[in-house]
Amino acid sequence: MVQIGNFHIGKAETAQQPALDNGEAFLLWDMLVSRYDIIEITQIYQNFGHDPDFKILLQRGLTKTLEKEVDIMEKELNRYRIPLPNRPPKSVRIPAGTGILEDRFMFKQIFTGIQAFLDNHVKTIRSIITNDALRDIMINFAKDELDIFNDMCKYGKLKGWLEVPPQFTPNSH
Repeated sequence: MVQIGNFHIGKAETAQQPALDNGEAFLLWDMLVSRYDIIEITQIYQNFGHDPDFKILLQRGLTKTLEKEVDIMEKELNRYRIPLPNRPPKSVRIPAGTGILEDRFMFKQIFTGIQAFLDNHVKTIRSIITNDALRDIMINFAKDELDIFNDMCKYGKLKGWLEVPPQFTPNSH
């Protein structure tokens, strides 16, 4: 039987469990570890954030993106009986008001991380050849990350936290 999305061709008794190669298993596990790390860093940043809009942005990133993606990846790892990595603490509480981290610095760290993760998404997607469904999941994650990047560009410029290159004007002779 051949399955393309929800479309099946052939007899059901010939259907096989979706295959997952060793590299794909590692990539799925590694992407989950990365999300766990990002969740922990974001929770730390929440403790130091001052700007109310920035704190909302951090919370939205946790609940609408990171935790959602973690749930999906944990279900996939469980489906293939791959042991889950150690989960970070449910929350990280650090006394606020220490002034150690400024919103602009934390924003730039997150922004740079998103830029790097876009590359990571592409490398992961191009390495997932065997399992079509897993590749689709990662493509959707990458699309979401591109939308987040776009929003972060706009937000960073609005706040004055991104270095915007000078406009190029060619010399006219």
